[in-house]
Amino acid sequence: MIALPNALVNAGLIPGLILITLCALCSGYTGLQLSYNWTMLQKRSFIAVMICLTQFGFATVLILLAAKNTAILLHFFFSIKINFCWLIVIVGLIVWPATMLRSPMHFWQVAVFSALSSSIAVCLLVIGFVHDAPVCGQDTSYRAFDLRNFFMAYGTMVFAFGGHAVFPTIQNDMRKPHLFTRSVWVAYVLIVTYYVVISVMGYSIYGASVGDAIIPSVQLQWVQQTVNLMIALHVITTIVIVFSPLTQQVEEILRIPHHFGWQRFLVRSVLFWTVIFVALSLPNFGPLLDLIGASTMSVMTMIMPSIFYLFLCASNNKRKTLIKEGNRPADAPDNEGATFKDILNYVPRRVLVVNIFSLAFGIIGGLAATGFSIVALSSTDVAAPCYVQYIRQGGLPFVASRDGTVNCCGTFQNITVSGNSPTGYCSAFRPT
Repeated sequence: MIALPNALVNAGLIPGLILITLCALCSGYTGLQLSYNWTMLQKRSFIAVMICLTQFGFATVLILLAAKNTAILLHFFFSIKINFCWLIVIVGLIVWPATMLRSPMHFWQVAVFSALSSSIAVCLLVIGFVHDAPVCGQDTSYRAFDLRNFFMAYGTMVFAFGGHAVFPTIQNDMRKPHLFTRSVWVAYVLIVTYYVVISVMGYSIYGASVGDAIIPSVQLQWVQQTVNLMIALHVITTIVIVFSPLTQQVEEILRIPHHFGWQRFLVRSVLFWTVIFVALSLPNFGPLLDLIGASTMSVMTMIMPSIFYLFLCASNNKRKTLIKEGNRPADAPDNEGATFKDILNYVPRRVLVVNIFSLAFGIIGGLAATGFSIVALSSTDVAAPCYVQYIRQGGLPFVASRDGTVNCCGTFQNITVSGNSPTGYCSAFRPT
């Protein structure tokens, strides 16, 4: 959510809103499909691997975001500036014990708290936007349309809608799994409202001055820091939820007992600290978010649900048709798979067209965005891995530099709403 205003700036207002709408429609549609066909998806080893990769990348991005928010909170409340690499490790130590919890069914309070904290953050962000608008809205610049930035925005937006790998775990734990579609409808109406409000207001008020996240752009300090706290709590609790499908999948493969023991502790510890190692290797929140959204999340959100649903729908409709025509007994086992020809013959045209559109959107957008994201991550502008920094500098200073932490608005990112001097206050301002 907090990265969407920057995505909208990259894509442009109208193209960006169209992209958000398409992502919402396609991912919402495939989310509904999951409630019908996930049992079949789980039996595919490819899907099991994709779940692991997606949730691994998701958790890595959330660790980076949690570390980033923690850095801002420490600086504001305690005047402490800690090197970002050390904060990744510190966040890891804080979250590590919570990853040993069994499944979302056993810590549903965490999910409720996560949703509540993000809702409070949205309301506070709107207050901050209204406060900054009279000043920042007077000098707002926008980036020219660029195809590379457009597809990078695609990755950010798919990431925002990419929680599909958690859906089956939640549905499986529900008392009435058949009502899961209602949960999808309610959730999507709510998050699309949040996303559009935050994206459009952030775009209109701050323009190109927005960084990877919108929070540092808000200059009403109590709002900025409360939102930072809410998002930090939201992210830390979400890490536990996101990590659950990954650990359950690996534990099932390794036949780990379902009760807590040394096997669970070992497997989950290895997985979690591997996530931390990747975060230390790629300490770049924005580009990594775009890459995960464009690659594995595109596959899991836009592509695979539609493919499996088409085959499942064709198989089911073919069976019904053959039984109705008397070419197959009603008690015949339902174990015959569908072919591509069956999809064309037995899937309703409306369903086929919608799924083809979703597939095309996911494949084209995913491939292009993945390519651009890899280029962005390999550029010289991104931070080197933490251990490379350690070797180059002969160690990492525990205390970071004293640069400002506010993304000030305006064409030159030097306008302060409070009238403070931009030197030492604005993160992007460098006096000449």
